Amino acid sequence: MKLRTHTRHHGSRTAAIGAAALAMLLGGCGPELAEPGQDPDHLGSTAEHTTASFEAWRAKHVVPTGDGQFLVEGDMRMPDLAAVRQYWQDFTENPNALSVFRVGGADAAWNRTDRGNITYCIRPSDFGTEYDRVVDFMQRAASGWEAAANVRFVHVVAEDSSTCNRSNTRVKYNVERNFAFTGLSAGMGFPTYSRPTRYLELGPTHEWTDAEFIAVLTHEFGHALGFVHEHDTASGCGMVTTGSYRPLTCYDGRGAMHYPSEGGWLDPSRTLNFISQWDVEGAQSLYEAPTNVLATSSGTVFARQRSTGNLYRRDASAWTLVGNPGQAFVAVGNTLYGQAPGRGAPVKFVGTGWVTIGGPAGQIFACAGALCGTDPTTGNVVRYNATTGVWTTIGGPGSRFAATTTEVFGIGLWQDDYVARWSGSGTGWSIVGGGASELIGGGTSMYRLTNVKNAIQRYDGGSTWTTIGGTGRSYVATGANVYGLRPDGSWVMKYAGTQWNSIHGPATRIFGSNGFLFATNPDDTIERYEPATNTWTNLGKP
Repeated sequence: MKLRTHTRHHGSRTAAIGAAALAMLLGGCGPELAEPGQDPDHLGSTAEHTTASFEAWRAKHVVPTGDGQFLVEGDMRMPDLAAVRQYWQDFTENPNALSVFRVGGADAAWNRTDRGNITYCIRPSDFGTEYDRVVDFMQRAASGWEAAANVRFVHVVAEDSSTCNRSNTRVKYNVERNFAFTGLSAGMGFPTYSRPTRYLELGPTHEWTDAEFIAVLTHEFGHALGFVHEHDTASGCGMVTTGSYRPLTCYDGRGAMHYPSEGGWLDPSRTLNFISQWDVEGAQSLYEAPTNVLATSSGTVFARQRSTGNLYRRDASAWTLVGNPGQAFVAVGNTLYGQAPGRGAPVKFVGTGWVTIGGPAGQIFACAGALCGTDPTTGNVVRYNATTGVWTTIGGPGSRFAATTTEVFGIGLWQDDYVARWSGSGTGWSIVGGGASELIGGGTSMYRLTNVKNAIQRYDGGSTWTTIGGTGRSYVATGANVYGLRPDGSWVMKYAGTQWNSIHGPATRIFGSNGFLFATNPDDTIERYEPATNTWTNLGKP
């Protein structure tokens, strides 16, 4: 497809620098993998053979728990054997991808209110001297999904005590140690589970490297968002909704919800999970993109209403409805673009309504003075010419994309590959450094986060990246400045050349667009930063 004009046992991975430039080759729909060989138990179709096949799989992948539940494939908690069998039946009959769990015909996903407040506590006595490290890495892993989609995980420190258990209804999850677990083992319940079965259990965290810790938690937070394992079937782009899951993307062969030890994983030398580009697009199709506030170059502010997802424009002292929920909204200069929900078509706001400007897209993003998107079946990157109305392919698949005001950057298909920069014409890209977990664009400089999210680095030309700060919940670049939100959300910080200075108290999010910085307060009101005077203007909320 081209965008056209219109009249528990985990994975994660070890670091390795790739040598080919941003797999920015034009690819097909995800990896087209051969069907796995049939197990003898699957050769027949009689009820007896079906039962025998299920029991053989169950014996290998299903463990009963002390509370009468079942742990499936190491870390997916299911309430009863009927649910286990339904899940097995669905994935043996249908192709898979990044998929959301379903209960009673509905996605097991957080509603609009709760997705921005997925609370958890951590029981200190379970982790001893590891407690501070657990706190830190929970925040690092949460930030990965928060950068991908409009969700927010909240550590409720006040509940970190002996009462941080499965009966604590003041949080949505409790985090506890399972002392029977060994290796990279953990377990997590889905969003729609009852509170006593919705918790995160961790194995021996003191034995895990930093990369392993982030990988395990990234995978488990995926379950907390409702995503099932991707490796159960390795086949194509079949968008088949089953009784127990709904695919959101093509099959990936890499990413957060795939065990690297299972068939279909594209590079056995990599053993750790990460959030892939299709994970980003699938998460956005379910929860929308994270940008809630943006401004055109004229200073016009747009914001989503949290309770409905509708888009509003700030007019003088009032908010005016301009659009219904969309997967994403992007401002390029004084033009506002959007994307239809569920990896739908890009659209353009024309003052009185929205006009479709292309076919389905995986995601859209600002792209050095233009609008870019990804092809939902190939992953190719395309750029929109607003004058001619034509979309042009500028590269093949990657794992992240971002742009400064003048240049476009991407990370290789595996996040530990490399960072590459678009030449500005055709499909040429050049490697400008090793891998990264995130790119922070929007300003006059490009920034990246290291693979274990322990540092932010500024691009200084060639292949040089200079570390300018440590761990943060999120970062925003606008104009010549870069801002960060502390891991616990307690302060908004501004980089002052040699240090970070606080410029705002607690915030749930920070956003930037066209040179403007915004913070969303805990009460959902929005403030705009005036760097010349170091002051904030409260805009209220839609």
